[in-house]
This record gives sequence, structure tokens and C-alpha cells, in this order.
Amino acid sequence: MRTLRSAALAALPLVLVVSPARAATAPPAAPPATAQLSIALQPPQAPVVPGESGTLEVRVTNQGPAATTDRTLVVVHLPPPGVVQSADPPTTLTYFATGSSYSVPAGLAPGASSVERLALHVAPITLPFTTISGDVQAYYAGDPDRSGHTTPYEFSTADTRAHFMVGASSAWQAGHPEPRPGDLTGRPGATIDLPLWVYNAGPSYSRHPIDVWITVPEHTTLTGTTPYGCTAFPPRTLNCRYGNGPRYQDAVFIDPAVVIDPATAAGETLPGGTLNVSGQEDGPSPDAHTGFAVTVD
Repeated sequence: MRTLRSAALAALPLVLVVSPARAATAPPAAPPATAQLSIALQPPQAPVVPGESGTLEVRVTNQGPAATTDRTLVVVHLPPPGVVQSADPPTTLTYFATGSSYSVPAGLAPGASSVERLALHVAPITLPFTTISGDVQAYYAGDPDRSGHTTPYEFSTADTRAHFMVGASSAWQAGHPEPRPGDLTGRPGATIDLPLWVYNAGPSYSRHPIDVWITVPEHTTLTGTTPYGCTAFPPRTLNCRYGNGPRYQDAVFIDPAVVIDPATAAGETLPGGTLNVSGQEDGPSPDAHTGFAVTVD
């Protein structure tokens, strides 16, 4: 019995010495291959007119040794009131308070890129000559950088641009006159208001001065209070100047009052009314001039 126990104890140190030596010779396990993402951006190269869109190109590239096995979430931050209007090639955009997001499907191979051209719409109210800054983030669960990759971008806005349209009626539809009963009609000797307006079809809010010239029809005479911003040159002319034109899809109304010549007769048409507008935001346009007449009833 003593002989067997002594032999076992004598062999034990040999086991303890040999086992660690064997473990040291085993190669360490290789880390699993992963996808590693990078983001490259190409913001709008030219200033963007408020009310229009510029293109932001987003390139998400897999720099890792393995393909992605799950979707990649791409988050685009754009300060409000701007909005990511569309994507090319088409993809589903999910909107939130400060931007939009979309997904890159799984299977992005090593060295491959996903490219989207996003239309960044600058709201019409945006001031000109300002810098808009944002960033793009990419989240992929299998990337060693679990916090997401963030790449900033910026671009500037251009001067505003407006397209002015004029009309002689108490309402407008799509920027054109929509006469209502009683518009531009009156009895001999009556005083009537002429519903004249200047409409801004955009794309921007107007932020520059505009000039308006009005001639009222023949056999009518200016009367009453001169409209705001205007100077009267009796008997038939008004010149008006405003510090800026109307907002996008809005109008400035000018309602001069005239007296119809008592010598006119019912059924007579009094021609010669004109309305013109000009401003540095809008070049020569057929919509910036209109003629109108008063009908004697």
C-alpha cells in the first residue's frame, strides 16, 4: 500500500509540469471576421436657393474582411425646417424631428459601397447666405465601433428667388385671377375699390424691394385714401414701393378707390387699366403685367 501511494505522489509533479507546457503550444483562437463601415459625403457644391433642393451624396463602404449580416441604419440629420425630400436610387425614408433615416440591406460585401443621392429641400422661409450644417451616422451591430460612425457636412444658401404674378380680381387660383361677382363693376358716378394684387409663386419668400405701377381705367379717377406704400399721381396713376414682396404662395393686396365718370352709360366697358410689378428677384416675365377694365352696370 505504501509503495503504491509513494509512486503516485512521485508522478504528480511530473503531470503538473508537463500540462502547462502542452497548453502553451496550442494556437490562440482567431477573432471572428467583422464588417467595418466608413461614410464619405459629397454635399451640394453650389449654394441652394431657399425653396429648392441640393443633392447630398452618401457613400457607406464596408472596409472590413466580412460582409454585413444585418441591415445598416443610416441616419441623416438636417436642421428643420429643411427636409430630406427624396432618395436616388429610391429607398424608404423614415422621418423624425431633425432628419430622416434609411436602411442598407445585409450583404454589403468587403470593399463594396452603398450610394444614395438625397435631395435636401431648403424651406422657402430660410434666409439667404447662411450655412446649413448636419451630419450622417451609420449604425451596424456587427461593427467593432458600436456607437455609430458620424460624418459632418455643410453647405450654404443662395440669394432668394421669387416669381411674381399680378391680377385684378378679389381672389386668385394657382396664381391667376379668379373674378367674383361685383369685381370691377359699378354704376355711373359710383365709387368702387379695384381689387389688385401681386402674388409670389416662389420658390422663396421675397426679401428684396418690389415696385408696382398702376394706371386705373379711362373715365375713372383716383379718390379716397392712397393705398399703403403708394404715391398717387392724379387723375389715374399710382406708384408703389414695398421693402419686400409677398411671402411664398402669398399676395400683397392693393385696393385703390376710383370714381366712375357720371357721364358713362350702363353696359359701357372702360379700358386702359394696367398693373405692373418688378423686383430684382424676378426677371422679365409675362406674368408681371396685366391689363384690366371696369364695366359700367
